[in-house]
Amino acid sequence: MSYLPLANIVHRKLRSLLCMLAVAIGIAMLVVMLGLSHGTLNEVAQRMESVPAELLVMPRGENAIYVGGGFFSENYARLIRDITIDGRKAVDRVIPVFWLTASVGGQKQRIFGVERRDALTIFGDRRLVKGRLFDADGRFEQAVERAIAREGGRNGGYDTEAMEADPAQAEAMNAALELVIDQRLQRVAGLDVGDKVPLAGRTFTIVGVVETGVAARVFAPIQTLRHIQSSGLRKSTMFLVHLTDPGKAEQVAAAIEHEVPDTQVVEKAAYGRLLLESFSQIYAFINIASGVALVVCFLFTLLTMYTLVLERTREIGILRSLGATRRYIVRLAIEESLILCTGGTVLGLALAVAAKYGIEHFMPLQTVQIEWRWIILALGVGIIGGVGSAIYPGYRAARLDPATALAFE
Repeated sequence: MSYLPLANIVHRKLRSLLCMLAVAIGIAMLVVMLGLSHGTLNEVAQRMESVPAELLVMPRGENAIYVGGGFFSENYARLIRDITIDGRKAVDRVIPVFWLTASVGGQKQRIFGVERRDALTIFGDRRLVKGRLFDADGRFEQAVERAIAREGGRNGGYDTEAMEADPAQAEAMNAALELVIDQRLQRVAGLDVGDKVPLAGRTFTIVGVVETGVAARVFAPIQTLRHIQSSGLRKSTMFLVHLTDPGKAEQVAAAIEHEVPDTQVVEKAAYGRLLLESFSQIYAFINIASGVALVVCFLFTLLTMYTLVLERTREIGILRSLGATRRYIVRLAIEESLILCTGGTVLGLALAVAAKYGIEHFMPLQTVQIEWRWIILALGVGIIGGVGSAIYPGYRAARLDPATALAFE
């Protein structure tokens, strides 16, 4: 009589399908939310890990996602460069980065302001596939250096209004309103070399396209962003630090945090973990929302099984009169629930795959990673939910008195 659970499901096709669909929606929601949140953050972390530097230096206590603008002065870069381990110079190169968050081509992006000479270092193995780097002749960078010299090196600041009032310097400034974007943003936003982009109250020109996988999707001259955002002060949001001996990254990180005030240092390989910590509250919300959805789905399954027990009271009485044990009746209920929940789980995984392609088609900068661990988790949740949903209805069915059940109308 092992065919009975499947026969019962086939007998009530619509109800069984609705039950499986309810489970499928909960499973798909769980897998897609986990895949979207982890996939997007992993993609960001992987892009940052492509930078040939061992350490990231950020303001202490700042969130890795929301920090922006300029916090570090030029003095911080000098202090970091002077770090020594065992009497030897530990830092080979300090790359200042100025972050600006803005919309580019209708897509909100974090713009990396970097020195022109540092751009190729940050690109690492990725190459320019079209166009050139920004501020090709370095005219604006030279104009800034001259303005700072006239101001007596006032922390790198200068009179930005006076500079733009000078026609020659204003022309150099306008020539430095240039961006380099990555191929993925180029494709998604429909941008290309020569296109104009409004940004921070100015109009920038896209002059180059770099391969996908670099630390940011948009790069601009750091002097330009500082000029617009911080009155030319040599401020930086973070530093990328390349070491003379990468094997001593942990020691150097500790030395920087001890000797350079108000800094937190993250080893590049741990950037992904820092992102996860930054989104810990969002992950808690995702877990709670997914949990509630799954509980509702399995309560629906429990209600379905309980209704089926009430409908089959007479049939259960016949089975009991033929010698079926209570354990056998419970097993039938569990097997039927497992078939429904397993079928719903498989359908949910199929819906999750469809949702992945849908999200990546309509939101191309988002990444959904459906990993084996999410699939195993979904299968485990489906099996446990199937068993749990059938225990009470099965117990209720097993306790029916055969004589009473046979007399039931």
